[in-house]
Amino acid sequence: MFNKQPDSALNPHFIFNSMNAIRYTIFEDQDKASELLSELAHLLRYKLADGKIATSVHNELSHITQYLSLEQLRLEERITVKLDGMHLGEQLKLPCSVLLPIVEKILHEKDAYSVFENTLNLTCSTTDSGVLFSLYLTQSPKLKQGDIDFSNELSPLDGAVKYTLKQELTTNSYKMELELNKL
Repeated sequence: MFNKQPDSALNPHFIFNSMNAIRYTIFEDQDKASELLSELAHLLRYKLADGKIATSVHNELSHITQYLSLEQLRLEERITVKLDGMHLGEQLKLPCSVLLPIVEKILHEKDAYSVFENTLNLTCSTTDSGVLFSLYLTQSPKLKQGDIDFSNELSPLDGAVKYTLKQELTTNSYKMELELNKL
């Protein structure tokens, strides 16, 4: 079930930390804990398909939303997540579990877990020939510098869709744009 690569989505540490966070939530809000446990189960089920089946961008975005709900539980007030256009992308098909590892890698590589304040804006919009997936992360006091190597995460797209990737860095922000187009 788990890819042995250190950057794979839903690594065992994420699962362990999420389960601990849910465990503590049980005492405060049982309904919320039940909802989060259900989201974790859906993510695990989705990860089982890991690149083996085609899915819509919309389906991939719904799993990213579940993942980010769990991360918000873990990071509490240290992260603010804003989502826009998460309903798009029904027509474009891509391998299962491609975008989710990209989001996870960005949070890991930019060290969102040890930063005091993170704001993550995730946007999906249509283009003339496909979908634009944009992620904008701002951090305080400052952002860990350097581009991120997504070659492992993007390799399942080879032969499935055409894509272009752009990354921009400033002292406090990181922007990634991934344009996905039909072949």
